[in-house]
Order: sequence, then structure tokens, then C-alpha cells
Amino acid sequence: MTLTRRVALRAGVLSAGALLTGCATPKETTGSAANVARPIAEDLAGRKPVPSFQLLTKVASEDPSRYEQSRLIVEAWQDAGIPVELTAIRGAELTARTFTGKDFDVSVTTYDPTAERLDPDNFLSRFYSANATAEGSNLSQYANEDYDKLYEAQRGAIDESERMRLVAQAQQMLYQQQPARPIVHMLIGGAYRSDRWDRVTKAAGSPVANIWNLLSATPKTPRRGLVLGTTFEPPSLNPVSVEVSEAQIPLSYIYDSLVRIGRTGAVEPWAATKVAVDGARITAKIRTGMRFSDGNPVMPGDVAFTIDYLKKQESPLFASKLEIVSSVEVDGDAVVITLTAPSASFVPVVLTQLPILPRHVWEKVSDAARYANDEPVGSGPLTFGSRRLGDQLVYTANRQHFAAPKVDSVTFAVLGSLEAEIGALESGEIDMLGDFMSATLLKKLAATDGVEVMSVESHGWVGLHYNVSRKPFDDRHFRRALSFLVPSQDIIDVVFEGEGNSAGSVIAPSTKWYDKPLKAFPTSQKTAMAELRKGGYAFGEDDRLYFPSSSTDRRIYDSKQAGS
Repeated sequence: MTLTRRVALRAGVLSAGALLTGCATPKETTGSAANVARPIAEDLAGRKPVPSFQLLTKVASEDPSRYEQSRLIVEAWQDAGIPVELTAIRGAELTARTFTGKDFDVSVTTYDPTAERLDPDNFLSRFYSANATAEGSNLSQYANEDYDKLYEAQRGAIDESERMRLVAQAQQMLYQQQPARPIVHMLIGGAYRSDRWDRVTKAAGSPVANIWNLLSATPKTPRRGLVLGTTFEPPSLNPVSVEVSEAQIPLSYIYDSLVRIGRTGAVEPWAATKVAVDGARITAKIRTGMRFSDGNPVMPGDVAFTIDYLKKQESPLFASKLEIVSSVEVDGDAVVITLTAPSASFVPVVLTQLPILPRHVWEKVSDAARYANDEPVGSGPLTFGSRRLGDQLVYTANRQHFAAPKVDSVTFAVLGSLEAEIGALESGEIDMLGDFMSATLLKKLAATDGVEVMSVESHGWVGLHYNVSRKPFDDRHFRRALSFLVPSQDIIDVVFEGEGNSAGSVIAPSTKWYDKPLKAFPTSQKTAMAELRKGGYAFGEDDRLYFPSSSTDRRIYDSKQAGS
């Protein structure tokens, strides 16, 4: 039996994360599961013990908040007799094992509130069985035919009220079956040097570090170069090979998209002055006068080439999103995209991210995955300047762009941790925080002269992904039992100092798509034990948890490898 949360906190077991975030002592919670009626096996014949599994998370030095949450979860599970160990690894390895490898049991994942995630399709698609592949976005490897039907129906529902009804049903199914356990919707903060910069205003998702402020920020001093701090360095400047949305964001300043998500969260024209949707047919009129950074004009043919090329090259981030495209043609100054079926999410999710590639550059690249793209050519408001790996990435202003920035340059300074980034802003070494952060981390900056802090309610979430393709997580009862044991309120109180809301859905309450009847998923050891009993699990006299016997097996499977 492990230390209870209160004893652990008093003993300093959790002090590292608490000191980093300035955490308060949590409220007292339900005690050890030894005081809760466990399912007990009268006979262990035919039963096998549930093996110890790993909860995968990021090392504390890179993400103290995530590590601290993981510690609290592991402690609660161990307290209840669940055989789990905490495994902390660096961010690059975590991404390789989760997003691109699916080599994990359970993982604590943070979904930043990037703009394209305002549409419900982004999160709902992460549980679609077609994406349950080695490199697909379905981390949980969840596969349920009924869910697939709901997902496909909401994607094709052009009528918004009908789509909202279907999105609500999809949320309810995920809530009941728990392939993932959203824990908290954070309050997201940002900050900048208001003594140096003017015309910086909030935007949906990221309150400070966003494309709109990079364009509108106006210097108050003679220095015209804006410096952003960041702990994230793009693994590549190649937009074809990036694997996650966060890696695409820095490249979106170099490469224009047809439309963008505006400050308020609405889709706005960008490289396309008009986008018309007629069933499965989408017509985008390309803005005239645009040029790539090497001087070549941006043509509708570049857009058509981009779509075909990303599909052919099996781009990790875009290929699956473009499978629905049956054809793309040039019609004068417009591009006509025909889908296999109407899609309500194609414009706000796909076209807002799709980078317009210069055909004259990329048609010479036969294997995009191996192409370094060290000097990217794009048409965006910023152009590539220079890069020193592990140090900085410098962009210069594209004065010929239709939305040319007020600054002369933007430098992304790579720093070792969020704390280092906050300290650099406080000391004046940087001008703006470039990472998504919880508002809790920024409290000390509020009293700093010359610094302004802004915050918005996140439409992203922090939570668990269960790998449904592995035992025992292929069983719905086992996943639900684990979810009932997650100490959500302790996490909010300890890690976020109350600055967040317990989550129930993968869709945040701050969006119009949230299913309002859904409440936060509860924490209850008693209910968790009842869920194990429903599935046929039991504890032996050795305090170990055992799988169901053939006569008690009531497991429910939700994966392509169900029951294997």
C-alpha cells in the first residue's frame, strides 16, 4: 500500500512539482481503497494476475505540471491496488512512443488549444477507427462501429443544428466508454512586454502568441525585432513531414493557407478571398498578386499541386485529412476541390492548416520525408531568415504580403524550460511568451512592471489516453474503473491552484459544441470497485488484482484487436 495523498504531501514526495508551480495543499479526499468494498475472488482457479503497466509522462524538467499530475494519478491508482508504475521520458521520445508509435499502456497527454481544434471534428477524429493506425491520430486505438457511424454522420452534417445533435451523441459515447479520460480544461495564459510593444490583443486559443499579434504588434522603442521565448523547437522546416499540429504552427507563418481561424475563432479569408461550399464541391478563389519568397507568383495550380502532393507523399499530418478529396482542379483564378461526400469540417479543420507549397520547388522532391527544406520558400507574412539548432529560429518580415507585419523580424529563442522562459520575459531577455501555459504559472508576472498577462479559457484538455489495443485496456470496465480513480479535483487544486475546470468531455465547455448535460467525470473509489466487479475482476488474498475467470468474464471490447 502506498502513501495516501495527504501523507505524501506532508512527507514532501510531491514537493518538486509543488514548488515549481507554487501549489497549495489539496483538499482531503477519500481514503485508501482498503476502506472500500473490493471485489474478492473466492477461487483464483483459471485467473491470471493483471500485470503491472506503465503510465507514460514527460520528465519534470520539461513539463512540471504534467509530471505532477501523473504522480497524483499513479498514487491514487496504487492506493486502490492497481499495479501501475510511473515512467517519465523526454518530450521527443514521448511523441515517438505515443503519437507516432503507439508504444504505451497509458499516457498523460496535453492538447493545446490550437485554432483548428475549435471545430469538434479535430478531437472526435482521434477516436475514429480509420485513424487507429501506427501513425494515425487515434492514440487510444479505439474502434467502435457505432461511434464510427456517429463520427461520419457529424462530419457530413452541413446543417449546424443536426451536426450539434450528432456531436453531442459522440461525446456521450466517449464519456461512457472512456477510451480517454479528459481531466482538466485549463485557464491558458500568455504574457508580453507591454513597455515595448503595442497593439497586442487576445485571440481564441492562444491569448498572446498567435499569428494576429505577430502581425499587429507595433514597437514602442527603436528596436523593431520581436523575440519570442519557446521550449518547443520545430523538428523540421518541412511542412510535408511534420507529424503534429504544434509543429505546423511555426511553419504556418512562412506558408499561407487558403483560410485562417481569426481572433474570435471564426474562419476568415486568407490566400483565398472567397470560399464557397456547395455540397461536396468547394470553390476557393485565389487572391491575386501573391508571390512566393523567391519571387514566383502564387497560382491556383500551386494549391491543386499541394493537395495531390501531400496525399501522394503520405504526409503524416495531412494525408488522412485529405483522403476525402476525390479530385482537385483549376478553374481560372479558382481551385475546385471535390470531396467524396459533404464535410462540415473540411474548411475549418483542413483548409485552415493546409500549407500552399510552391510547385516549382516541391515537384523536384521525389521523397519529401527525406527532404530537409533548410531554406523554405513560402508566400506567408514571414520569410525564413536563419536557424541555429537548439538556439534560435529567425524570420524576417515579408513587406510584399497583403498582411505585412509591423515588425522587421521575429526570433524564436529556444529555452530549456517554461520557468526559464518566464524568467527571460521578466528580465527583458525576450518580448513575448511563445508557449501555451497554465495561468497558474504566470501569477508572479502579474506584478512585474512593463509586463502584461492575458488569459483565456482553454478549448484544449489534459488527460489520459488508454491504449485500447493492449490488455487490460481493451476492456471498457477496466478503463472506467481507472477513470473513476483519477483525482481530478486534487489535480486542479494542487497543480493548477484552482485555475481550471474538471473535464467530462473531449469538447470543452467554452465552445458551442459542448454537450451541456455532460458533467465532469466523477472521482469515486467505490464506483471504481463496482466497475471492476461488473467486468469480473477480483482481488486475491495476496492483494493482487486478477483478470476474470471464464465463468465471471463480462468484459466489453472496443478495439480492432478485441479480446486478443
